[in-house]
Amino acid sequence: MELIFRPKFHREFDKVSNKHIIQRLNVIFKQIEKASDIQQIGELKKLEKYSSYYRIRIKISEHYDYRLVLMIRHNKVWAESIALANKIFYKR
Repeated sequence: MELIFRPKFHREFDKVSNKHIIQRLNVIFKQIEKASDIQQIGELKKLEKYSSYYRIRIKISEHYDYRLVLMIRHNKVWAESIALANKIFYKR
């Protein structure tokens, strides 16, 4: 699958300082690039009110509970957002 990063994702990624989160993101991105369909992407959960949005939960500890939000259409994956769980857009 083709992985595309949105400008908003780059801004949010720069704010992440936890090394474990960054390492976990690298593993997820490699997994996405190797996948041929969405079933091969681990821990992916579809967001209920959105037709093509998914999230991956990244929990390192009690204080670091992040969500990676992805938009998947056909064979392309857009990295939309990475943020703490209480600051993510779909919880509004």
